[in-house]
Amino acid sequence: MALQMDPERRRKLLELARWNREWEERHQIDDADHTVDGSDGPKRRSPTPEQEAEYHRRADEIMGIDPDTGLYRG
Repeated sequence: MALQMDPERRRKLLELARWNREWEERHQIDDADHTVDGSDGPKRRSPTPEQEAEYHRRADEIMGIDPDTGLYRG
């Protein structure tokens, strides 16, 4: 029997995956800590602190996390 997922949660996760790909491509991130196929060698392209903050701001927005409290808005 397949697991059932709440349709809204599924929508959010798909949007989060889309945002992750877009962010990686735009900033040319190639870092094993941030991408599935990323490099962990000395020539990897890691995000700047500003790029990481941008990613997390949007990811929290997608998932329904309040930016002020860090709590799930539901």
